[in-house]
Amino acid sequence: MRFAVEIPRFMKYIQYLIALIIIASTLSCKKEESSTMNTENPIIEIEKMADNFEIIWGMDFLPNGDLIFGEKRGKIYLKNAQNNTITELSGLPSIDAGGQGGLLDIKTHPNYLKNGWIYITYTSSTPYYALKLSRFKINNNKIETLQNIFTATGPGGHNGSRIVFDKTGLIYLSIGEGPSTGGGPTGVNKNASDPSSPWGKIHRLNDDGSIPSTNPIINGNASQNSIFSLGHRNPQGLAMHPLTGEIWESEHGPLGGDEINIIKAGQHYGWPVLSLGKNYNGSIISNNHDSSGITKPIYSWIPSIGTCGITFINGNYYKSWSGSLVVAGLASQKLHRCTVENNTIVGEEIILNNLGRVRNVIQGIDGALYVSVEGPGRIIKIKVK
Repeated sequence: MRFAVEIPRFMKYIQYLIALIIIASTLSCKKEESSTMNTENPIIEIEKMADNFEIIWGMDFLPNGDLIFGEKRGKIYLKNAQNNTITELSGLPSIDAGGQGGLLDIKTHPNYLKNGWIYITYTSSTPYYALKLSRFKINNNKIETLQNIFTATGPGGHNGSRIVFDKTGLIYLSIGEGPSTGGGPTGVNKNASDPSSPWGKIHRLNDDGSIPSTNPIINGNASQNSIFSLGHRNPQGLAMHPLTGEIWESEHGPLGGDEINIIKAGQHYGWPVLSLGKNYNGSIISNNHDSSGITKPIYSWIPSIGTCGITFINGNYYKSWSGSLVVAGLASQKLHRCTVENNTIVGEEIILNNLGRVRNVIQGIDGALYVSVEGPGRIIKIKVK
C-alpha cells in the first residue's frame, strides 16, 4: 500500500520541477528580450556645424558625409566632411527669392553613388513665375548637367516644396496652394481641390520626371498625371516612415490647424473647405474634417506651431527615441519630438527651444539629427553625450 501512495507523490514532485524549469526559461527569455530594447532616454548636447548664413531651407548629405545646403536667397554650399571647409557651388539657375519663394528643398538621389544626381526645388520668374523641380551633378564645385524635370506655373504664394524618395525610388514633391485667400465658403483660391491645378498637391514622379504607371487617376481627370493627393494648404514637410514606407506630411494651417497627414493615393485632405484653424480674419472654416471623401489628419496643433521640415528617427543613436517623428516649428521656435505608435501620435515633447525659427531637420548618415535654425541661419547637430 505504501508503494502505491508514493508513486503519485513522486509524480507531483516531477511536475513541480518541470513547472519551475518552464518558468525560469520564460523569465530568462523575457530578460533577454528586454535587454535588447533600449528604454534609456538620451542626454543630448548641440554642436554648431554652419553659422552666419541667411535662411537655410534645404539640406542633405552625400554618401561620403559631405553636407550640401542652400540659402533661400539663391546660393548653394558644400561642407567638406574631412576638413569642414564650406564652398559655394556655382551654376545655379535664375532664382526668384521674393515672398516665400527662393531656393527651397535639396535632396540627393538614393543611388547617388551610381548616378550623381542631386535634386532641388526653387521658384523662378523667367519668363513667368513657376515652382520648379530640377536635378544636377557636381563637378569641381560647379553645377553641371542641370535638368528641369517638373514645372508648376502660377501666381506663387504658398509654395510648400519638399522632396522625398520612397523605397522604390519614386519622388514625392509637395506644392502649396499658391495665394493664401482663406478657407471655407468665402475662400477664393480653390487650387488645392482643383484636379487640373498642380498647386495644393502632393505629386509623385519617376526620378527623371516622368509619370509612374501606378499613379492614381484623380476624380475629375481623364487620365493619370503627377498628382498623388490633393487638398493641401502649404505642405512644408515630407518624410518616409522607415518601416512602413508610407509618406508622412506636415502642413501649415492658417490660425491653428497645423497638420500631420499620412499620404494615400488619390485622397483629398480637406483644404480649402475643411480645417481646424481659423481664417486670419477670425472666421471659422470648419469644426472638424467629417465629410465624405475627406481624409482626416492624424494629428493637429492649435494654436499653430508653424510646421516645417520633418523626419523620423531611425536606429539606436538616440536610444529610446527611435521611431519618433521630429517636427520643426517656425512659429513655436521649437523642435518637437512626437512618439508614434501604430500610425498614431501618442505623445509630444520639446527637444530644442528658444534657438530661433526651426526651419528643417534631417537625420545624418551618422544617426544624428541636423537642424537648420534662423536668426542667423545656421545648422546645428544634436549629439548624444
